[in-house]
Amino acid sequence: MIANYCQFDFRLSKMHLILLNGRLIFIFYILVFISIKSISALANDESNFQTAVERYRKRINQDPKNLDLHREMVLYATKTNRINIPLYIYKNIQAKQPNNPLFCYLLAYTYFHSNRSMEQAIDLAKKALSHQNNFWQASQLLGECYTKKGNIELAEEIFLQAVEAQTDAWPIKLQLAKLYQSQQAYLKALTYYRQVSAKEPKSASIHFEIGLILRRLKRLPEAQSAFQKSIHHDKKHVYAYYQIGQIYALQKEPNKAINQYRKARRFDPRPKPKPRYELAAIFLKQEDGRNAISALRSGISLDSKYANYTNQFQNVSTLSAAKKLSEILTNLPVETEGDCFLHFFVAQLHIKTEQFKTARWHLEQVISLQPNYAEAHALLGQIYEQSNMPEAINSFEQAVEHGNEKVEIMLKLAQNYQRQKKNDKFVVVAEKIVELSQQPEIHYQLALYYEEQALIKKESLEEEAIKKLEEKALYHVDQAVKINPESAKYNLKLGSYYDQRKKIKAIRFYEKAIQLDPQNPEGYYKRGLFMSNYTFGAAKVLLYAPEDVMADLKKSIQLDPNSIGAHRTMGIVYDRMYDVPNAIKSFKKVIQLNPQDSYAQIYLAEKYANSGQIQLAVNALEQAIKGSPNDVEALKDYAFLSLKFNQELLWKQAQKALETANKIRPDDAEILMNYGYTLYLGGEIEKSVEQYKKSIQLKPDWDITYYNLALAYERLRKYDLAKQSYQKVSEMNPNGPLNNKSINRLILLGGK
Repeated sequence: MIANYCQFDFRLSKMHLILLNGRLIFIFYILVFISIKSISALANDESNFQTAVERYRKRINQDPKNLDLHREMVLYATKTNRINIPLYIYKNIQAKQPNNPLFCYLLAYTYFHSNRSMEQAIDLAKKALSHQNNFWQASQLLGECYTKKGNIELAEEIFLQAVEAQTDAWPIKLQLAKLYQSQQAYLKALTYYRQVSAKEPKSASIHFEIGLILRRLKRLPEAQSAFQKSIHHDKKHVYAYYQIGQIYALQKEPNKAINQYRKARRFDPRPKPKPRYELAAIFLKQEDGRNAISALRSGISLDSKYANYTNQFQNVSTLSAAKKLSEILTNLPVETEGDCFLHFFVAQLHIKTEQFKTARWHLEQVISLQPNYAEAHALLGQIYEQSNMPEAINSFEQAVEHGNEKVEIMLKLAQNYQRQKKNDKFVVVAEKIVELSQQPEIHYQLALYYEEQALIKKESLEEEAIKKLEEKALYHVDQAVKINPESAKYNLKLGSYYDQRKKIKAIRFYEKAIQLDPQNPEGYYKRGLFMSNYTFGAAKVLLYAPEDVMADLKKSIQLDPNSIGAHRTMGIVYDRMYDVPNAIKSFKKVIQLNPQDSYAQIYLAEKYANSGQIQLAVNALEQAIKGSPNDVEALKDYAFLSLKFNQELLWKQAQKALETANKIRPDDAEILMNYGYTLYLGGEIEKSVEQYKKSIQLKPDWDITYYNLALAYERLRKYDLAKQSYQKVSEMNPNGPLNNKSINRLILLGGK
């Protein structure tokens, strides 16, 4: 049944068969011809490839250890789309000698430029370094690989390690300079470019890059000098002429600027509109409308898309130019870099005439094509500032992210971040600000930030991190003083940083702060405190007379009667002068202002205890612990006095204090012994024995611990061990107060 549905008529006439056979034969011949040609082409390709391989081998074998030659050949192969040739050669060589650092490097270098396998390039570069750790070219390549992958931190680390190991490896310094330049770390980039320039003093391109960085740092005379050096070594370096012209424009010397552009024109066979547009933008910022429109017209004449409109900008006003340019741009798509510039330029013109809506539209066109156009984001933010602050901040953030160098924009961001307590964002933008401009207040705020971070790190005892943060804080406040030496606030803070380091120069900055602001009590207090603590010589003799210290402290208290620090320091100085009544009076004033001031409470507790006022001493220490919960000495004294004053009622508080002290200082024999005693009082005898044993390990010659241990063994009915401990007390201190007690206990235990 199924077969009936699948029947086809294959009957053909003789003529049909002849025609069909003819077509089949023709098709067969065509296929054979194509196959022969393909085989021939493949054979030719293979032959050509082998010929190219042999040619490559012959070239590199002329100087097989010349890395520059190998690299030139790889780069040429990349340029001519024949990277498969060096890839084939180096793969085969490396396969035969897999641990040869040179061949590992060459194959890694080829992979890097082939863009085929960055991971293989990284692995091979690492392998080369593992077999030859001073192979700085391999380090350079590895760093470049990580840079290409976007792992900037790792790339920087590798470059720095290589430079440290091989200080003469200037190509790595060049890579570091480029890396820092791309990250807008201009001062670091400048440092390395200058080191490279010292090795390659005739490099026009290096001088040019130095000039670009100096210009970004607003150091225009130095930038101009660098560009002139670039021209000295390459008279046809047209972009150096353009840069000098733009510097003249920034310095409001339009005639000199135009003259530099004319010089560049002599060596520029294919002039581009961009440098003219850039000059137009500078003239516009300088309120030089005539030259701005003239430079704009010059750029348009070179821009194929707009050349036909050139004559429309001849002898026109700024307002008229804005209107004409808007009309032209509205009817044309945004496609090129030139389009973006013209939209940006006309937006600036409209802002000057307060046509903000039109200006915003033009800026949005710029950003639609070039989202990383930093200046467009910055200008858009300034427009939004009038009505929509969140949008303004967003635009400013985009501007900074994409390389904005307008300090006023960054300052607005920094202030906003501080208001919102976004410290991580603040420090990033603040560091950029101080690199580009002398801003003492930003330096000061950075110092405060790093100071705070150092205090946080102190809780986790990260010594290296603390040191770095403190150095940063010192650097920034020092910069603030250098920029504005007449600020009392900056001098006072710098003095305090040197004070922390016990440097005598602290006094100079305190004195300057007092001179600048004689009504500020903080200056007198800080200077008095410094003088009260500063010592010299091996004997640690106090340098300043107590009378001088007291004069400052009294002045501080006169200006601020509630200065806790001044009252506290005065108490310390009175005590040194053996004027205990006045010392007590000063410390009582301190705790009146702050009941939890630990120093004052501990001092008073000691005096109370010495005079037999134990309850007052215990109360004072209790307050001290509230103010400084981790003050070990206060915790120990509190526990000791609590047990001495009222053991039955206060042993639990004593135990809690000793537990805290033990966590902070686990190797203190006294804490362990007293803690063991509180456990004994609480009936935790086994645990008390453990603490006594730990105490004995740390201080084996302390008879009181053995006596307490013996008492604990008695409670546990371990009489032999108790006897041994009592005997130990008698052996250690036969004339001590515990000897008779131990003998009596031994007599009582005689039959047990």
